[in-house]
Amino acid sequence: MRPLLAGLISLLGALALLWFIQLLRQQDPFLQRMNRLPPDMQGIAVHIQSPTFVLRSDARRLAEVDAERLDLNRNRTEWVATGLRRAVLYDEQGEPFAYAHAQQLLYNQPLRRLHLGGHTQVRFVNHPLSKGELTVQLEWLTWDARKEVLETQYPVRFQWAEGYGNARAIVWDLASERITVEAGDFRVRASLQETNRQREVQVKFARSIIEREVQRGEGLEFRDGDTSALAPQAEVYDRRKYALATGDLLLEDPRIDISGKRLEIWYGENQKRAKLTEQVRLRIKPQKSAEPPPEDEDEIERAKRYPIDATADEIEYFYRRKVAYLRGNIQAVQTLPDGITRTLTADLAEYNQRDETLILRGNVVIDEPKRMRLQTDLAIVSLKEGEEKIQLPNGTSGVFYYTEEEEEPRDTSP
Repeated sequence: MRPLLAGLISLLGALALLWFIQLLRQQDPFLQRMNRLPPDMQGIAVHIQSPTFVLRSDARRLAEVDAERLDLNRNRTEWVATGLRRAVLYDEQGEPFAYAHAQQLLYNQPLRRLHLGGHTQVRFVNHPLSKGELTVQLEWLTWDARKEVLETQYPVRFQWAEGYGNARAIVWDLASERITVEAGDFRVRASLQETNRQREVQVKFARSIIEREVQRGEGLEFRDGDTSALAPQAEVYDRRKYALATGDLLLEDPRIDISGKRLEIWYGENQKRAKLTEQVRLRIKPQKSAEPPPEDEDEIERAKRYPIDATADEIEYFYRRKVAYLRGNIQAVQTLPDGITRTLTADLAEYNQRDETLILRGNVVIDEPKRMRLQTDLAIVSLKEGEEKIQLPNGTSGVFYYTEEEEEPRDTSP
């Protein structure tokens, strides 16, 4: 008895559902017009020329579209607009957040998913990269209105007031204002005040997430003029023109390489400043020369052909002026092929690449085993070609080592 009663209840429920669906169809003005067509035409798709229409999700307005043509099926579940003149996309508050042009728009009504394809260009009112508008160009873009997510697996080109860039793929979470970027390569513009010119700074990530004015990612490649940096992890704040990187870092310049575990870069306006801390090492690279060294090359000229490796607690490098400041526990070593090792220690040091000078301050020790050991509080080393010298303005103390030769025995015979 009970199974029979349950079956009757299920049957009545199904009949009620069918009646409700039929009632909705009778109230749908679109389907009312379709029902007036001859029976052999009621199953075909509808084609509308030069339509302007609104896509909705319940009471929410998703998009307002102006196109050359609209095709949709009888149940209005699939919409295809071609020759998209303009589409306005709306956020959950009913405010426009993007304006789009494309060759085609596809909308799946049950899934609330909108696709833009074919030479697509979208202009976003706001974005987390910087202030102002952002324009993207791509071949295909999908908007999942239920999840509030924009995504594409096609190459993307970005352009905004202060820069431009490209990426292999993006996923943009509109609710959290977070953009996940694959293989992003960005160029940002920074001003030069005294010349009123702009320069381009390259910021490239293997993978990154952009949110709330910061781009965090892996595999950073940074380039500003002839200075570049590599880092496994980094954060870039473009509005502040500031970057913070950690891991096994390398900052490269034509004449010096600096490595460390923590790197800060200020690249706005005229700053062009980098600061490295934690296990810092600096290498002053030798000058490159196309000419082979002469046979009668003196000791100073020979030393300039070999690098100088230095360690310090901190290095601050003004890479526009090409001046590096070393602070704390400085030790510099130069090794020559004949086994001679020169070691220099100090509390502070300043290396000026353009003037080719090295200034050492505080507890300066110049040590060359088997030759000399000098101590002073200030040493100025000139590395200019033809002017190689060491100045010791405050004097010095130390020792020089000499190897005494044995005297030959004197002939005492008559």
